[in-house]
Amino acid sequence: MLRDRAAISHHYDLSNDFYALILDPQMAYSSGYWTESAPGYGLQDAQRDKLDLVCGKIGLAPGMRMLDVGCGWGSLSLHAAQYYGVDVVGVTLSVEQKAFIDARVKERGLEGRVEIRVQDYREIPDGPFDAVASLEMGEHVGQRNYPIYTAALFGNVNPGGRVLVQQMSRQGKHPGGGPFIESFIAPDMHMRPVGETLGFLEDAGFEIEGVQGMRRHYVRTLEA
Repeated sequence: MLRDRAAISHHYDLSNDFYALILDPQMAYSSGYWTESAPGYGLQDAQRDKLDLVCGKIGLAPGMRMLDVGCGWGSLSLHAAQYYGVDVVGVTLSVEQKAFIDARVKERGLEGRVEIRVQDYREIPDGPFDAVASLEMGEHVGQRNYPIYTAALFGNVNPGGRVLVQQMSRQGKHPGGGPFIESFIAPDMHMRPVGETLGFLEDAGFEIEGVQGMRRHYVRTLEA
């Protein structure tokens, strides 16, 4: 766990101001979902549409309690609470991210609705939840810990509840993205083929209801 905290801090605690230079105003640090090609439709719109896609897939409704595993700068946690009427617990290992989200919670009057914790996904004491989402966090748990990660997702959702994992996949050599990325950008990151990921999820006890490829959306997100 100490190594995980160090790796996450190395990548995510550079400063909120740094990440604000490249991310949309919602500070969503994962692929958007591009539903239009019309002029004026941009990154912020695609990230909003992705957040709605996630909330719809996990069936959010007012009064539900949701867990956001690896909540980043809170784009999903804040969106789910503000527009879907759910109570959210978000966990991150980044002190910088928590400070950023806590400030936005106050700005939007969501105190008591969104709780952000600096907490490891293996140490969540108050599950299960009605729904769980984890956006581009599974790459960071490492190859050896992935069964522990999927077991934690399974153990934190109520029977019949939905879990959504958005995650980068990769075939062939360099599952961490290559020597430079693995050494200097995202230590211990591991991306695997989609089928392998589904096997881990099924081994944890999940029934797979749907898989959606977002490769082309990821390209447009990076371009933006």
